[in-house]
Amino acid sequence: MFRTKLLALAAVPALAVSLATPALADDENDHPRVVTAESPVRSIGANQTETVTVTCPRGTFAVSGGWVVSSASIDVTGNRAVSDRRWTIRFENEANQSGRVQAFARCAA
Repeated sequence: MFRTKLLALAAVPALAVSLATPALADDENDHPRVVTAESPVRSIGANQTETVTVTCPRGTFAVSGGWVVSSASIDVTGNRAVSDRRWTIRFENEANQSGRVQAFARCAA
């Protein structure tokens, strides 16, 4: 079973206000373009750490990150932007068996 977490974008409240008040959203170009970049699924050994970095496409910047892990024994011990376009997540596997991890970055134009 996979455990998934994705952080909310800071821009979401502004988007919700625009959608709730159509008079304020008369130009569709006012909304940011948001895409999700993802890493390949990676193995993490028993009692090991793994750092996974995701790069956003050119013309966008990283605004948040998320992850999927294969076990509740895999914790996230770091989750942050490391540059305008790159988001890094650090995983720690506390189990005595290997697992799988995947990182995501939310990217806005």
